[in-house]
Amino acid sequence: MVSQVNQSEFQAENDEQIVHIDKAQRLRGMLRQNPLDLLRLVRIAMTTVYYRFIRRCGGAGTIIGCNTKLINASNITIGRGCFLQDEVYIRAGENGSVTIGDRAALNSFVKIFGHGGVEIGEEAQIGPGTLITTTGHDYTDQNLETSFSEVSIGERAWIGANATILPGVTIGDYAVIGAGAVVNKDVPPNTVAVGVPARAVKTIE
Repeated sequence: MVSQVNQSEFQAENDEQIVHIDKAQRLRGMLRQNPLDLLRLVRIAMTTVYYRFIRRCGGAGTIIGCNTKLINASNITIGRGCFLQDEVYIRAGENGSVTIGDRAALNSFVKIFGHGGVEIGEEAQIGPGTLITTTGHDYTDQNLETSFSEVSIGERAWIGANATILPGVTIGDYAVIGAGAVVNKDVPPNTVAVGVPARAVKTIE
């Protein structure tokens, strides 16, 4: 019983220490540095309104940056309080799906191809230039048959810049993927994985 109480207290302290993107503070900082950024903020507002209220694929409090493109938006679900930076590209496919949990953040130039289904957990952080694909081909088949395999990224997972997540991969909660890694196998929760191909190098206590 004592250990359970201590574990709960430890988890509560950790939750308080983890800081996610404060969108309002970031926007205020942009305007202080360069008042002309107001024009860019207007473009961000227009993009956000389009995808949240017209295409209806973004949750309350979600902000979607300039030149971000959501293809097959009816198959894309973005949770509350998410932040999609400029130039994000998400294609769900006609029969695919992309689901992004609450308070997740996708940095610039992230590309997601969700023909086989992509699920990103709450408060996950996806670094700039990351590629997530669910599409594969059997190179031994002369017809190059296309196959689709689901990708799942857990809650509060952190994906470093320019990582590549390949079809069929599951990345556990609180896992960390190093920049430039190529993930072709599952990564357990609370695990740091780096390299090409990605290999587990550390367990996070």
